[in-house]
Amino acid sequence: MMKIYIDESGDLGWKFDKPNRDGGSSRFITITGIIISKDEEKYISRFISDIYKKYNLTPNIEKKGANFISEHSSFITSQLANKIITKSTSFKIISITVNKSKVYKSLRKDKNIFYNYVLGLLLKPEIIQLDNAEIVLDKRTIKVSHGESFPDYIKTEIWGQGIDIDISCEFLESTNNKMIWFADWYANFIWRNHEDNESSSHIILMELPKNRFVEKKLFF
Repeated sequence: MMKIYIDESGDLGWKFDKPNRDGGSSRFITITGIIISKDEEKYISRFISDIYKKYNLTPNIEKKGANFISEHSSFITSQLANKIITKSTSFKIISITVNKSKVYKSLRKDKNIFYNYVLGLLLKPEIIQLDNAEIVLDKRTIKVSHGESFPDYIKTEIWGQGIDIDISCEFLESTNNKMIWFADWYANFIWRNHEDNESSSHIILMELPKNRFVEKKLFF
């Protein structure tokens, strides 16, 4: 079973008359997925444990990506190749970043439709390459009403084209799932490159093999 863990960084607001973090909305939103086979999740779990030991973090307490300084995020990313990629044949980071100021006005009418649309653009090209997929989302990731409409949306998008793939979706509390922690880290590390021009981790990601890191940009 291939699993895809999803989280995002940025917000779903459209208030651009004030700076982000000072009464305004983020200018970008990044949705990131971690693709990994179920039997290879252990490599990510061990990696996270190593990072927690290195930085003396409290075990089993979620450390958000936003709380890693640039030096730490770049170190974490520099370790991906040796600690995960050389051991896991399935591991892949996929990400899509939207320049929100250029989003069609029609897509701004409903945050849920906008989120589903962007997440669908990210996931569809990946899912159609698989025999089966379980998509795992943080319950808090879906910050809009009727967030659990996404399973129907993605199944309609794929099955409606006659592509027969087993697809399931699950909504979990991120506090109890280290795979979602990892998705949160990379959503933030990629988002900060666009939102804050802080590229210490992103530069390293761009050097990974193209079958291990895929980044899309929308409305740029």
